[in-house]
Amino acid sequence: MIYFEIKRSAEPKIVGVTHGAGQTLYTKEFIDKNKWYDDLFLGDASKEKWQLLSRMTQFAKPLIEVPLEKKAKHTDYIGFSMRGFMVNNRLRDILESSHLPKNHKFLETTLVQKEKIIDGYWWFVYDLDTGEQTVDFDKCEYDLRYHKRNFGENFTVNIQTYQDYINVFYETGRDVGIYKLVFNKNFDQELDLFGMEVLGSKSYISDRLLKKMEAAKITGYEAISPERAKRRSETLGLSYTEFIFS
Repeated sequence: MIYFEIKRSAEPKIVGVTHGAGQTLYTKEFIDKNKWYDDLFLGDASKEKWQLLSRMTQFAKPLIEVPLEKKAKHTDYIGFSMRGFMVNNRLRDILESSHLPKNHKFLETTLVQKEKIIDGYWWFVYDLDTGEQTVDFDKCEYDLRYHKRNFGENFTVNIQTYQDYINVFYETGRDVGIYKLVFNKNFDQELDLFGMEVLGSKSYISDRLLKKMEAAKITGYEAISPERAKRRSETLGLSYTEFIFS
């Protein structure tokens, strides 16, 4: 299976906005109606919170009146939030016919645009895979550039397990980048969508799911191939993570 990173489209003709920052707004009115959301994502930034956010299905609630930009189009996919994304019924049907992570939810969501309530959308959230059972951390290759710049060129790590990886984050306050993420036989390679705790908020979809979305002419998203992601990372001097499957 080949996996593509899925993210919101920045194409004005598709999403209706030209600034590239997405179709939704984060306003005081939204916070007032969804205080739990603000507390969860922007409240206490404890080290443990990083792991708690991986279990989003335990904390997420329906979203009330998410503001849309005045010129934003009502696409099938709307990028929003630090976890998951919004979908309409067309895209929800496609996702529900696919092989999704065991822990996932479609939470009813209302949008508001020019003081008009827009129904028919869902906030799709799913738990991130920690890699504790599915990744061979001792075989991964790590990007230590940040840590060497900030903690000295002699900084090194000996990561054999998930707990070792987490301990580096606890000790330094920064997670270690990963050049090569090595999955073991426990990882379900039939998944059509997944995310990894060690890769932050990124969502990945299979080429099989991508073909379904393309056939249905789903709008609002962009799918980034591994080759394109690698070229972009090299150009910008960023860390690119290659997936290695058993």
